[in-house]
Amino acid sequence: MNIFSALRIYASKWVPTGKRPFTPEEINAVSLAKVKDSQYGLSVEFFMKAGGTTYIPLDQNSTLVAGDIVDLTKAQIVTLSRPGDEDIHRVLI
Repeated sequence: MNIFSALRIYASKWVPTGKRPFTPEEINAVSLAKVKDSQYGLSVEFFMKAGGTTYIPLDQNSTLVAGDIVDLTKAQIVTLSRPGDEDIHRVLI
C-alpha cells in the first residue's frame, strides 16, 4: 500500500474556473464600489442601495489602490477552485 494514497493533500493551488461580468441586476444593486485595505490585502467594498455593505477581495494582479472607485461595467468576477475547499471569488479589473 502506498502511504500517500490514504493521506490528505494540503495547500494545492487555487485555479481559475470561471470569469464573468457583473450582471445588470448586480450593478443596479450597488450605489458605490470602492477599493479598501483589508486584513489580507485589497478588497472591493460594495455599498448596497438597499443598505449595508459587503466585500469581495480584489484580484492580486489589479493595479487599483485603496480609495479607487470601481466601475462595475468594466469589472469581472473570477471564480477560483481547489480540491477540498469551497469556491472563492475575486474582482478583476
